[in-house]
Amino acid sequence: MIQLLVAFFFLVSCILMLGLYWFHAARRDAVRKRLQGSREEAHSNRSTTRLFARRHPWVPSLLSVVLAAYLIEIVSCPLNLTLGITIVFLFLGFEVDAWIYRSRINRIETQLADATDILVSSISSGASFQASLMQSSEFTAEPLRSELESVVARLRLGDSPSEVFKQLGERVPTETFKLLATTLVVNWNAGGELSGNLSSIASTIRDRLAIARQIRTLSTQGTLTTVTVLSTIWFMSAMMWQADPIRFEGFLFSTFGSWMISVGLLLQGVGVALVSKISRPKI
Repeated sequence: MIQLLVAFFFLVSCILMLGLYWFHAARRDAVRKRLQGSREEAHSNRSTTRLFARRHPWVPSLLSVVLAAYLIEIVSCPLNLTLGITIVFLFLGFEVDAWIYRSRINRIETQLADATDILVSSISSGASFQASLMQSSEFTAEPLRSELESVVARLRLGDSPSEVFKQLGERVPTETFKLLATTLVVNWNAGGELSGNLSSIASTIRDRLAIARQIRTLSTQGTLTTVTVLSTIWFMSAMMWQADPIRFEGFLFSTFGSWMISVGLLLQGVGVALVSKISRPKI
């Protein structure tokens, strides 16, 4: 009974700390949105703006709940061990989701640099901006091709070019697309040499991607070290279980052993989160 109460209060404490973290994160997001523009304008554009890529934190959360239910109901795993395993699985799921999101963003940013070069060449040869944008979309692969075709279609239908460019920067929430959208809006309203500005943007995008690759290369060592340590611990646990299953299961399901393993699993989850925070700086 005491063990269940301690595990319950430990779980409640983790939930409260997580809720406090998300509360402060929501407040920071609200302040950032207020600085970027009025909340009424953001609300009016929300219905017409579809994000190109977004994080899905509910997927690993749902899978973690299913895993916890399976360990408790089917395997009859102690509550503290279930909590530790679930936390590690949850943080690993967040990492996979972040890796998928970052891969899609890197791919479309790389395509944007190539498409901007085509756009500059076409404009420099005397073609109009709309025709150049259409030609650029024809020589661009997915997923950027759909975004450019959407911009061309809305321009042909008579939508406001400024709103079309702004929503392009909102659908793909990266600094490079926001820079491109701002440049196009300013050039459309004030005029000027568009090809030179777009050429500078293409160079900036490539420099930014090169710096990001260098940072990922330098941070790979820490990530591989974390993965190696985690893999070694789980591999040694499997070897110990194969060598002497009875003694290993006795230690695993004992009060002292289960709490020691739970603390170790919790530290693993915290380590994964810290390494993820360090290895993904914002450029």
